Amino acid sequence: MKKILFLISLSILFAALISPAYSSDQKKPDYNGHLGDMDLDGNDQINWKEFKKYFSHAEEDVFKKIDINNDGLIDHDEWHAFKAAQGYKHKE
Repeated sequence: MKKILFLISLSILFAALISPAYSSDQKKPDYNGHLGDMDLDGNDQINWKEFKKYFSHAEEDVFKKIDINNDGLIDHDEWHAFKAAQGYKHKE
């Protein structure tokens, strides 16, 4: 239950932080992907280079907003909270 509440809280936070970056007439860049496909070194976390390689259009400020704990890595919970906030469906 605590994990669900944590993920809901993160989703709300992401929605508040990232959504205002795009105007209503501007298409939002696609950041939908599976963490395992991005994780080139197999450590279950994504660094900026892995993120940029997978999303060639990526801007570092988006990566930094997803990285809630500011450790320079996106973990599974951070990634799924971001995807939920953006309305992306889970990809296997």
